[in-house]
Amino acid sequence: MRPEQWFSRLDKILDMIERGGNALPHPFILFMLLSGVILVLSFILGQAGVSVTALKAAKDTGETMERVYTAQNMLTKEYILDLIINFPQTFISFGPLKTAMVVIISIAVAERSRLLSAFVRRVLLKASPVWMMAIIAFIAVNGNLLADVAVVVLPPLSGAIFAAMGYNPWLGITLSYIGATAANSATIVITSNDINLAAATQQITANLGIDAPTNALINWYFILVSTFLITITMVVVSKTVMKNKLPLIDPNANLTGGGSTLINDSQLTPQELRGLRAAGIFSVVYFAAISFMTIPSNGILRNEAGGILPGPPFLSGLVMIIALYFVFAGIFYGKFSGSMKSMQELPEMMAKGINDVSSFIIIVLSASLMIRVFSDSHIGDLIGAAGGRMLQELNIGPVPALLGLILITMFANLFVISGLTKWLSFVPVFLPLFSSIGLSPAVIQMCYRIGGAVTNSICPMNAMLGAIIGYYTLWKPKGYGKVGLGTIMVLALPYTIAIGIVLIIQFLIWMMFNLPLGPGAYIYL
Repeated sequence: MRPEQWFSRLDKILDMIERGGNALPHPFILFMLLSGVILVLSFILGQAGVSVTALKAAKDTGETMERVYTAQNMLTKEYILDLIINFPQTFISFGPLKTAMVVIISIAVAERSRLLSAFVRRVLLKASPVWMMAIIAFIAVNGNLLADVAVVVLPPLSGAIFAAMGYNPWLGITLSYIGATAANSATIVITSNDINLAAATQQITANLGIDAPTNALINWYFILVSTFLITITMVVVSKTVMKNKLPLIDPNANLTGGGSTLINDSQLTPQELRGLRAAGIFSVVYFAAISFMTIPSNGILRNEAGGILPGPPFLSGLVMIIALYFVFAGIFYGKFSGSMKSMQELPEMMAKGINDVSSFIIIVLSASLMIRVFSDSHIGDLIGAAGGRMLQELNIGPVPALLGLILITMFANLFVISGLTKWLSFVPVFLPLFSSIGLSPAVIQMCYRIGGAVTNSICPMNAMLGAIIGYYTLWKPKGYGKVGLGTIMVLALPYTIAIGIVLIIQFLIWMMFNLPLGPGAYIYL
């Protein structure tokens, strides 16, 4: 079969998936229905007494203890009343809502002051399309430096940049979304995720008396290489498998969503250059101030232990640090370029940003309810524990066992997306199991990280889905029908499969040549 025929057949399959997914009710209604299904399922599982006994590590001490995982019956009078009474708080406290609103308002100022348009023309316009895709993908892959903020910040920013250049904004949104979710196991530097996972691994390893490295660097070599492999994979998939679904130049693309303005003339006017210089000077001063509050050992953005990561105040304040930057950079550009006549325009720009994501707010109404009910039911914990027990009871060799760990984690990740929470359930089971056949904590943790990242982008329980649907809706192509879960699944699935295959191949190569996973951290004990 010729490549053209293969791609044509694949497009038909993707079209079927998209039609099937989008034939589902509107996301608002779908999440409400799922909430009802989860309530009924929790009742059935609770009444049937379904349970799984497995080991779990305490989050603070790492102490291993046996725990019985059961589904919590949510279909009770007390719980339903609590759900109704506290729904406003459930909605308002929904993490993605708070983050997305602040970020969208700030980016709206940068867009409508025309700062982004001028910046793109000055810096990015001469870059080739392939390099643009690679740059966006690489930044998104390293997005876990910003924790969950990246999933909210990067997609709308990438959509605006692609639209400003006359490219398909959906391609920019997709690259950022995939990079910040399915590639969550890769980065060029150590992040809070490495620190948190290593802390749990270290505690269990110490309890078992295993003499092996368990620091935050034990996976660094592997994830460093993964960063570049995943970036290349995303570009290749965009240029081949997704060239029809996400063409770089789409005649039906909406290039004005979110206030974006198509760049017809790359020549900057003297006023625009003056605005960019003002915004540039502000940027230098702003980030110098942030560095002054972060780098010194007594900086106010350091935590109580004197570090930057993990935890507050740096990570907790990161959303506002980013938001304030876009707002003030937009103001400086607008005032010095003349695109803002007065500060009276600022609240109007912010209000238009709110209008842009109104559909996202409606989706969050039901999504926040569904996420809470599913979390309270503990059904996801039950599924993860069952998968762990199944693998534990299989008597197979090291490579099949580790591949099984990757696949089970991928599956469990469709129900419980929290990386650290799952690891605290998995590490007491798999670390002693695999160490008994000579495998190091580093390789066990790395396999878990691969499986725990790849399926993030297609997880129905991903709290960020509402925001991503909102971004796709904001730049919806002309003539396109309803944007729903089918849209996200069909755009994310090819990237998810490709990244999963590439990371598994990379893992097999590491196993074949017994390469170090990090400084002093090898596959075997």
